[in-house]
Amino acid sequence: MNVALRTTWALVSLLGLAACGGGGGEAAPPTPPSPPPVVGCTAAQSFVILTSASPSVGKNAAAAVAGCNGAVANPLWTQTAGPVLNLLSTRTQTIGFEPPQAGSYGFRVSFRDPTGVDRIQDLTLSATGTAPATRLNLRVSQSVRMGGNVSVRAWPTLAAGETVQSITWSQIEGPTVLLNVSDPYVALFVAPDVVNDTPIRLRATLRTASGATDTDDVLVLVERYVQMPASNADAVWNGDHVSRVYAYKPAGPYAAVLTSCVYDANLNYRGAQQNTCPLTRLPFLAQTTAGALPTVDQVMDRVLVSHDWLGRNFENFLRTQDTRGDFRRMLASVTAVVLGAQVRPSFYYAVTGAIYLDGDNFWLTPEERDTVNEAPDFRSDFDRDLQFSGLWRYVQSNRSIFAFFDPRSRLTRDVAYLLNESGWLMYHELGHALDFLPPSQYAGLNSALDPWGNIGPRYGAGQLVSDQITAAFPLTSAEMSGLAQVKFQGVTASVAQRGYTPLQVAGFFSLDRATDEYNYSTTREDVAMSFEEFLMQNRQGILRDKAITDKITDTTTANTLFVRWGQRGRVGQANIKPRVRSTVQQLAPWLDPAAVDALPAPLAMRPGESWNANLVLPAIPRAVPLSAEAAQLRPDWQVRKERQRMEHFRHEGRKGLPGR
Repeated sequence: MNVALRTTWALVSLLGLAACGGGGGEAAPPTPPSPPPVVGCTAAQSFVILTSASPSVGKNAAAAVAGCNGAVANPLWTQTAGPVLNLLSTRTQTIGFEPPQAGSYGFRVSFRDPTGVDRIQDLTLSATGTAPATRLNLRVSQSVRMGGNVSVRAWPTLAAGETVQSITWSQIEGPTVLLNVSDPYVALFVAPDVVNDTPIRLRATLRTASGATDTDDVLVLVERYVQMPASNADAVWNGDHVSRVYAYKPAGPYAAVLTSCVYDANLNYRGAQQNTCPLTRLPFLAQTTAGALPTVDQVMDRVLVSHDWLGRNFENFLRTQDTRGDFRRMLASVTAVVLGAQVRPSFYYAVTGAIYLDGDNFWLTPEERDTVNEAPDFRSDFDRDLQFSGLWRYVQSNRSIFAFFDPRSRLTRDVAYLLNESGWLMYHELGHALDFLPPSQYAGLNSALDPWGNIGPRYGAGQLVSDQITAAFPLTSAEMSGLAQVKFQGVTASVAQRGYTPLQVAGFFSLDRATDEYNYSTTREDVAMSFEEFLMQNRQGILRDKAITDKITDTTTANTLFVRWGQRGRVGQANIKPRVRSTVQQLAPWLDPAAVDALPAPLAMRPGESWNANLVLPAIPRAVPLSAEAAQLRPDWQVRKERQRMEHFRHEGRKGLPGR
């Protein structure tokens, strides 16, 4: 049996290593004593440095800077000694890493302390031991603002012949949190309110079938950051969680104002504290380019990230995958792009003029994926009382473009795959941006006003593109409109709605002019959905499947889920084309609207056959190669992942907009 070298946490202040008090430990399985609790901030300290006191090779180690009487600003970590580490959270308050070999690891952290003093602190962590053949790793130590979602994943490495019997979790430091460990491989919790930056430490214990055990600890630093309550009607982010982000290009022309203008809890759009940014401070990208096609560099000047890797991958995506410039042309209608490990689901917000994208769509390496929060979308259980499910996917050559990347495996993705994973998402969210600010409105922008000051009057007067499409080509199914409020906005299902069969719902939907159930959630989503599907087919050669199926359960797989009605390429249906043509003319005037007329008629799915069996329909030319990991798609996980992707929508109905 391999016995783990236990990790403890030490507190280092300007005066040196602080004393630690005693503490208790967990019971079986037998392990070394639990480390004592971390000494908290004292009245004389403006900050403290937290480190793992006895790091072990191949185990989680961490260092963090915590504010004692206010916020720590502009943290920046660099490695100064030891074997080179791939640090992915260097501009956050906490870094986590796994020492690859014994020795000393030196770090320097610069930051502005709560009193406004710029600081530079050096620290050294000494790792000992060797990595046991059977071991457990927790990934990854991190910082999160209070009220934010936290996920920590357990990664067992097993010696030949070993199997996992159990993984158990406990909290061994910090204010008590409610752990969700329904999946024993991942612990989820919500960061509690704290009076100052406060560490929480979790421990996971692995037991194998042969009786071997191993443990690892992880540090979560909860940052004190007061969010705006839902009752504050003047606040831009009332009732929402605003996570920490920073300008990807620190020397960019808008670096100093990006965060305060688009993602700060203290932002108010009206009232005595009104402080939203006029376009003189942060203009729309179209104003910077005078309506011309933005360059990648001009886009990246507007990017905020939670981690540098998100900015690198997004920039690489634009340079290699936006070969026709569509994404950059559409980005002209935004003020900023926020890429966050805590952003879920992705959304566009007209009050700030920015789009906010889930970092899960842009990771390439397993280490990057470790930093992305795994908390499910807030709408994941809204349809629990309904007797049907609605599925969608994008396909090429009778194959889904979405590969399954098992969260229990250390898989990589290439940048070309990001077009499959995030292309549809970009088309959708930027479709919203173009709806609120189409190219025809660029010339009339008033730079003395903020984004909403320019957009709000048209919104209030019902003059958005989506308003025009709804007036000219309205959706008519009252039943689908009601079901959309249940599925996407949390309205309680009526008795009649609970009784609808999949065939009944298929009848409501198939005769109308929507491309998806989500079209019915708001008029804004109606336009964004059809715009997204058109662009995926026209620009990428990728068709969208839409099906009404039996109810998905916890045991459903792609082979046991039966389609009751479905189509591939519904955007090409004759009664849908006129509204799509009008949408494309207004949102994307650089495209030929005749391309809508040329869309092929949709292909019918085969009712009574499974979702998986219906993947094989008449083929279309293949344009974008799938990642090699597509071969690892597993039927038992496929539907779950597809459903998770389907739930990563954001609509204005949750956040709401000022005015009507």
